[in-house]
Amino acid sequence: MKSSIKVFSLLFLVLISMNQAFSREAVHAKGSLEGAFSSWGRTSLKGDWQIQTIENKTYIVLADNFRAKEGPDVKIFLSPLEASQITGKNAAEGSAFIHLVSDFDGANRIEIPAGIDVNAYKSLVFHCEEYSVLWGVSPL
Repeated sequence: MKSSIKVFSLLFLVLISMNQAFSREAVHAKGSLEGAFSSWGRTSLKGDWQIQTIENKTYIVLADNFRAKEGPDVKIFLSPLEASQITGKNAAEGSAFIHLVSDFDGANRIEIPAGIDVNAYKSLVFHCEEYSVLWGVSPL
């Protein structure tokens, strides 16, 4: 009886330790967004970001200092291109669509769809796809 209690206790401790290890946050990338244009004295995009895994889901986490010029059809993509190569015309080519931007100011956490391997991409892109206007980029 005592040995089975010891085994159960040890198994319980191992399971608790494994759960804590897997539920921790992991930061995969971080950087600052650089606006692609400025109009009426306002830069199209700025702010800090991170890509994190939390509870087995991966997110783009925009910091409190995130600001973007409002516009139609502004989307977030992960691009296989280097940030310096991205233009309004090629921003969506070969890129993974992540999210349609609805909050243009302040902190936000956006889930990256399951099955997207962040390691396969080189840049975080904000792009108005409807009008082929690049809002801004950041290298991963």
